[in-house]
Amino acid sequence: MTGSPPEWRSFLEAEMFYGVKKRERIAYAVAGGGLAIGLMGMIAVTVMLPLKQTEAFLAIVDKDTGVAERVVEVEKAGIEQAEAVRQSLLFAYVTDRETYDEHDNEPRILRAYTWSEGNARQGLVSLWTEGNANYPPKLYGQSSKVVIDVLSITPVTDTTAQVRFTKTWVSDGEGVPDRTGKFNATVTYRFEPSKQTALDLVWQNPTGFLVTDYRVTAETLDPQED
Repeated sequence: MTGSPPEWRSFLEAEMFYGVKKRERIAYAVAGGGLAIGLMGMIAVTVMLPLKQTEAFLAIVDKDTGVAERVVEVEKAGIEQAEAVRQSLLFAYVTDRETYDEHDNEPRILRAYTWSEGNARQGLVSLWTEGNANYPPKLYGQSSKVVIDVLSITPVTDTTAQVRFTKTWVSDGEGVPDRTGKFNATVTYRFEPSKQTALDLVWQNPTGFLVTDYRVTAETLDPQED
């Protein structure tokens, strides 16, 4: 820097010393600001984490494209939904067990059998054993039908319910009037997780609904006309 004017040399020295310091301060300020913004972002994410929900849903995957299409959301069942499921199972069980129609007796009674255990199963097997005084084919005839209409389902305890229903015998005989009676079924049941390994068997009873005791009492019966 020999030969340079004094004022030029003073400017260069000041720039080299003070300029570097100034740039350092600016760099520190920028870095500090960036750090502060980063910390604020981390805090915001941390605060929002508890608000994040894991949502379960059923999807169908196209085997050709691999695209998943959402079908339905899966939500926790409330008390009302659980009671509705319970009543639907009781409705199905009583209807299957009490209905008589030679066209679908086998699948219905088999379903009632698989949903039964203990006394409920023994009673069903005994009823549908040929030789029983109340053996349905002998009692109603091959072509007659028994139609069930469930009137009400009333919980008695957490595992017992009373199902009130009408039972109408539709005779195959010409000129023979139908007969209707009102009955009460006391149904004791429980739920057991399915231990089946075959998927189709799980689908038949996904809730593990099992009836342990089943008793029917007659309320009224239309008098038979001569």
